Amino acid sequence: MKNVRQFILWCVLLTCVAGSAQNDTVVFSAKGGFYEDVFALQLYNVNLQNHIRYTVNGNRPTKHSPLYTEALALDEHLYSKSDIYTILNCPEPDFFLPDSVRHCIVIRAAVFDENDSCVSKVVTNSYFIKALGCDTHGLPALSLCADSLDLFDFERGIFVPGIHYDPLDPYATGNYFMRGREWERLSNIEFYEFGDNAGINQQVGLRTHGKQSRWRSQKGYTLYAREEYGKKRIKYKFFETTPIQSFKRLALKPYLSSWNGCGCKDYICNRIAQPLNMETLSSRPGVLFINGEYWGVYYVEEKPDEHYLEDHLDVDKESINMIKEWLFTDCGSPDNFNALYVWMEQADLSDETQYAYAAAKIDIANFIDYCVFELFSENLDWPANNVRCWQEGNGKWRWIFYDGDGCLEEQGMDVFANATYEGDALWPTSRRATLFFRRLLENEQFKEQFANRFMQLVFTNFSYQSTKPYFDYIKETLMPEVPNQIERFNYPSSFSVWENYCMPVIDWFLRERPERIIEELNVFLSVDEAVTVAFRCYPNPFKDEIRVGIGAGQSFADEISIYDMLGRKVFSESIHPMVGESSLVVRPNLPTGLYVLRVGGHSQLILRY
Repeated sequence: MKNVRQFILWCVLLTCVAGSAQNDTVVFSAKGGFYEDVFALQLYNVNLQNHIRYTVNGNRPTKHSPLYTEALALDEHLYSKSDIYTILNCPEPDFFLPDSVRHCIVIRAAVFDENDSCVSKVVTNSYFIKALGCDTHGLPALSLCADSLDLFDFERGIFVPGIHYDPLDPYATGNYFMRGREWERLSNIEFYEFGDNAGINQQVGLRTHGKQSRWRSQKGYTLYAREEYGKKRIKYKFFETTPIQSFKRLALKPYLSSWNGCGCKDYICNRIAQPLNMETLSSRPGVLFINGEYWGVYYVEEKPDEHYLEDHLDVDKESINMIKEWLFTDCGSPDNFNALYVWMEQADLSDETQYAYAAAKIDIANFIDYCVFELFSENLDWPANNVRCWQEGNGKWRWIFYDGDGCLEEQGMDVFANATYEGDALWPTSRRATLFFRRLLENEQFKEQFANRFMQLVFTNFSYQSTKPYFDYIKETLMPEVPNQIERFNYPSSFSVWENYCMPVIDWFLRERPERIIEELNVFLSVDEAVTVAFRCYPNPFKDEIRVGIGAGQSFADEISIYDMLGRKVFSESIHPMVGESSLVVRPNLPTGLYVLRVGGHSQLILRY
């Protein structure tokens, strides 16, 4: 059997190099991925005049690297000794230094000729060996390798404060805040599924990613596929929520970017929002190693850019205009958006002609779904931040949901006041950021459509029955790996803290939010000035009949009335005034939609489906 394997390897070698010593390459006897136990790794090349050199610290091999002479025993002696986890990579007060870190084994190898000139591509493979304690607990493994100078050099390293750091402005300066192609570094990325080792192994461009996550010790990164690095795309079906399996760019989003220590709010938001009428991002958790050292839990996530739109919606990326934070141009031209914004500033959308013009420029159904979800999830970092809208050519503007790290955490924010703010603040809301929503609410048609859709989603997609499975899945998925994340970055600070963030905070939010947001919606829409609901309607939403449950000690008038969202009475039924606990069954024959049911001086929103 051993001879057969060697014969196959030699056949592969001959095929790869086509008999040319100038195209020599390194072939590994075992590809990277998960393995139960240690084993011996063999390296091969065709031209016997050449030789192989290799590294174990993530750097590309040079003529000074160790010479391969015999099989490599994949055990602890091949761990990187660079200890890059000890390098200061954020403002010093925020740097956490663990006692040690876990490792995977990284072998990077290349062929050198008799003059010790490299004559092949660098081949990289990373090994996650359970017997050595390298266990990702069922999560996929990612291994990112790059020359240490590209990452940690004072002048050119993209992971460090470096030459661009200003101690007087520590959270907005540093090499890691630099942007653009000149701050992109060649790296190798591997991704392996736990179990079958399916995944990718290719060279990509690497940049830091995000806003706040750039200065943190566990940073966000973006991967760029380019032909010059070997492959134009990253081809693999990473996500179950989309059929897309070819990506131009991907983000690696750190656990630490979560606003509390739960590390899963963005993932849950993406899953809840995915069926809505807006663009959303697919993501999944994994465990990242950088140059062989453990770097914690990360999410592989799509990037909300023109390539995403081209892949998902089959639009021409060259014709896309994209605006972020209501002001900045992400790609294309800002002219159409700026013109629309100036017009909205002086528009009177209570006028149906002007509303029709706005509806010709804005995808109203998309904008409603976008606003409804941001309001429901109580995004504490919106609407002045984390906003992207786009159009193709001169088409309608649509909004993309992304970055839910500030969501799903009850803070007592009046989300409707936040979304309609007109003051001088700049964050989390601003007069500029709320203009479109404020203007559109001037129109009764929009207001009714918004209220109808809000109630529909609260009782369906946003119900606890619908959202809890996403929370349960990600909590159970992360749970075994959280202790390693804590040990590496001290975030969260303990496992009990993580449990408290998950259950009392997120689970409670998802459980209680539907009822709470309906109460807030009642207030916002001025359904009842007294804002007192002295009865309960069920089922709600309803189809043929609805039961009105009346609390003990309440006295009511002699009529149940139902009004549409324009204030017109569309149903009424006489009742006998009563005191005490009782219930009534009402069978209004109404079209599908949102209504206000009133009994005496009390009101409640109801939804007919």
